[in-house]
Amino acid sequence: MDIRSKFAKLTQLMQSGDNQEYWQKYYSKNVIRRITGLEPLIGREAGRQQVQEFLDNLTSPSRIEMKAVAFDDDNDVSIFEFRHEFSHKMYGDICQMQVHVQRWRDEKIYEESIYVMPLDE
Repeated sequence: MDIRSKFAKLTQLMQSGDNQEYWQKYYSKNVIRRITGLEPLIGREAGRQQVQEFLDNLTSPSRIEMKAVAFDDDNDVSIFEFRHEFSHKMYGDICQMQVHVQRWRDEKIYEESIYVMPLDE
């Protein structure tokens, strides 16, 4: 599987704001999603709903600056790091780094671990 091209297409869809399509197309039905400090989510719809709730509560557009991308072709893994700044109804103004580790099978992400590191700025 060419995870580089899948990752590129996933990233384009994410940037377009089509939360429904990228979850449907690139995440397995029973995906496991782990985020620092939160209970794991199981299932594509649970993950999609979590992201949509986050997006719905932004008070201004987020700023995302991609810092690094890496691929492990032998194990079908994509890893990316980015700086994320946003204002949110529940959390206020946040500046953080995130690292996503995505494991692929049958051309979809079946497991995603998201590591969140707050930045004091």
